[in-house]
Amino acid sequence: MILIISSWYGEPGVSFRIYFKVHKLIRHQLIEQVMYPFGLEAADSETVLSLVSTTTANTKKLEVRGPEVDKRNKTINYGLWLPYLNIHNSSNYLKTYLEYYFDALVILFDKYDIPEDVIRAIQRKVENEVLGNLEYEYRD
Repeated sequence: MILIISSWYGEPGVSFRIYFKVHKLIRHQLIEQVMYPFGLEAADSETVLSLVSTTTANTKKLEVRGPEVDKRNKTINYGLWLPYLNIHNSSNYLKTYLEYYFDALVILFDKYDIPEDVIRAIQRKVENEVLGNLEYEYRD
C-alpha cells in the first residue's frame, strides 16, 4: 500500500493550522516504522491508504470513520475526525492536535494489528522533533 496523509475541511473558517512538514514527518515515520516492518506496503503495492484529517465546529469527540474502499481507484480512505474546539482552544495547539491525531492512528492501525506501543513511539519521536521547533511552525 501507498500511504498518503491529507486534510479536508468542508466548513468555512473551521480548520487546523498545521504546517505541511508536520504531516510529512508523520508520514515518513509511519512508512518506516509501520508500513515496512509490518508488511503493509507489500500487501497491495498499487492500493493507496489515505488518511484524511478533518473536523467541523460541532465535532466534539475523536472519531475514525472508514474504511471507505474505492476498488476502481484502488483506494482505502479513513477520516480522522478531530475535536475542533478542544484543539482550537488549547494552550498548546500543536501538542493537543498531535495527541488527538495519534489517538486516531492507534484506533486506525489497530484494524491492521499494529500494536499501540509502535504508534506511541512514533508519537514521542514526532513530538520531540516538532514541539518548540520553528521549522515546524505554521506559515501562511
